[in-house]
Amino acid sequence: MHGGRLLEFSKSGKKYIDFSASINPYGIDPNLKDILKKSIDILVHYPNQDYSEIKALISRKHDVSEESIYLGNGANSIIFRLFSIFDKESNICIPTPSFESYRLAAESVSANIVYYDMNRFKITNEIFDILSDNIDVLVLTNPNNPTGYLIEEELLQRLLEYCKAENIFVLLDECFLEFVLDGEKYSQISNLSKYTNLAILRSLTKLYAFPGLRFGYLLTENKKIIENLKKLTPSWDINTLALEAAKFSLTQDMSQVVLKIQKEKSILLKNLKSVGIEVFDSKANFLLCRYKKNLSNALLNQGVIVRDCSDYRGMDNTYFRVAVRTNSDNMILFENIKELIER
Repeated sequence: MHGGRLLEFSKSGKKYIDFSASINPYGIDPNLKDILKKSIDILVHYPNQDYSEIKALISRKHDVSEESIYLGNGANSIIFRLFSIFDKESNICIPTPSFESYRLAAESVSANIVYYDMNRFKITNEIFDILSDNIDVLVLTNPNNPTGYLIEEELLQRLLEYCKAENIFVLLDECFLEFVLDGEKYSQISNLSKYTNLAILRSLTKLYAFPGLRFGYLLTENKKIIENLKKLTPSWDINTLALEAAKFSLTQDMSQVVLKIQKEKSILLKNLKSVGIEVFDSKANFLLCRYKKNLSNALLNQGVIVRDCSDYRGMDNTYFRVAVRTNSDNMILFENIKELIER
């Protein structure tokens, strides 16, 4: 089950702090709020289907052609559409643990899911043994969700070369890469022209804090993929407010925000370790944690929502993931965990 269920839990009237959704904790830029408020009046009209302005911004941001850009109503919807392009009963390799939408999207098209259970939650050379078994699609996430691990660069390049030679299509999810310090240096966008079997998934809603609007995009030099995705896209797929939010966000420099989040992550990690929590070395804006017993339910009772990871393949309810929030929120999380452990 996905994180980000604050509105669902809040129906009871109880107040919660949500650490389950890994969103920029500093919220929507005030200037973007003003833009969205001013855009209310144009909601009486259908959204503009000419995405040329936004595609031009993405093109400049990533130095890619506008023809290689596909826009979608959130990264999640793009995953489902992309998988529906491939032949029914295609063999899709999904390293685990990973974002559950890969599995759900694969199941929706009756694909054969081949799980690669990562050793210590990291991709290693063992993955080549799996890929030699008639795989059609490989899903990679960099950084991974829920671990926050980055794929070792040399291994990633060998994987891309191997998949190109074996005609394996690669979906590389980089949705959390913008939260990584100097994250763009780990991106494979510059290699898109080299690998026409590669598509890279990106999202704006996490870093710019508007997941309720939904906006994502896919980058690929594979023209057939782009054409097939367009055939699956209904008219007015992206709403007006999401388009306005995207236009604003694509012009912003978020490096200082990312640095601030990473500094808070270091403090939170140190605090959690000090009370006996096992914390994995995430490079993203969240931390995967483990304790000898389930803390998720007890924290929920105290008004703190964390991501219970028991539904991830290879994990049980001793694992939980926490987003990095503001210093004051992070201290509330830490004090609640400390209290539960010391009881």
